[in-house]
Amino acid sequence: MATREVTCKMKKMKAEGSKLASILGVEGEMAHPDSKSALRRPKMYGHRGSFYEEPENTIQSFQAALDHGVEGFELDVFLLKCGKIAVFHGDGGDKMPGGLEGYCGVKDSISNMTAEEAKGLRFSGDAHVCPAEKLGGASIPLLEEVLQYVKANAPHAEIKIELKGPHVELPTIELVEEMDMVEKCTLSSFYHDRIRNVRELRPQKSANGSHLYKTGALFAEVPEDFIQCAKAVGATEVHLRYDTCTKERVEAIHAAGFDSMGWFRGPPAMKKDLQRFQDLQDEDEVMYEMVLQTGVQAVCVNHPCRLANLVSSIHDQRKQ
Repeated sequence: MATREVTCKMKKMKAEGSKLASILGVEGEMAHPDSKSALRRPKMYGHRGSFYEEPENTIQSFQAALDHGVEGFELDVFLLKCGKIAVFHGDGGDKMPGGLEGYCGVKDSISNMTAEEAKGLRFSGDAHVCPAEKLGGASIPLLEEVLQYVKANAPHAEIKIELKGPHVELPTIELVEEMDMVEKCTLSSFYHDRIRNVRELRPQKSANGSHLYKTGALFAEVPEDFIQCAKAVGATEVHLRYDTCTKERVEAIHAAGFDSMGWFRGPPAMKKDLQRFQDLQDEDEVMYEMVLQTGVQAVCVNHPCRLANLVSSIHDQRKQ
């Protein structure tokens, strides 16, 4: 989106108000003429890489996200039948992920595959949103391959590893340790028993009392006692869906000593959300600014290029 078009849209929305801004509790911030200048730089992560440019959850997608200057990326992992760990999301949403049909045209689950079988699959199907010509040269990677690539080519990158499949906690921990990348990785899940398992397996703390193994408690819907839920499983971070990432909740997260992150949903769900938020046309800089106005420390987005452009414009505005 051209800078002038973005500016005009932002001015229009600031004059009319925004339903999302109201939900997040940032109407006043968005209405202020210098709203962006007060924003601090967030940590930026590409959701499954940059899947509008390259096939999601592939090394190509992760590199595309990093090329935009983000701190890192998020990926999803499943334990395969052979004991290896695959990087994949698949059909089924967050409650029943791993389906192969929409991604590879196979009526099965990634969990039923060996590494050899998974790597032999080829991308096809309507779940992909990247250019069709990008599908031919990509395949499902193993977590080991992704970590090796990052260590060799982007050692600064941070990785948010979502524990999608069952029984994947310990193998993931052991692989991250083997690659000497504990400091760079955060293990997260909607299934908080998996976060508890990670903490019970690795309770070590640093000299300042912080946990050496970072974990994120993911929430789709947010219960009233979400802070207590995160504490109960030993999480170090709380990850809220962008439209539940209110200013009040973010303040509560920080007051409780957690780090915060807002995450954006996958393409089908975001499409539905945009129909609900009639004053928003796309997952764009305007939407990102609203979420950042809550004070959240990090965001995991589907368009890392757009987020990077917003953060760059904030920096440019401060220099003027």
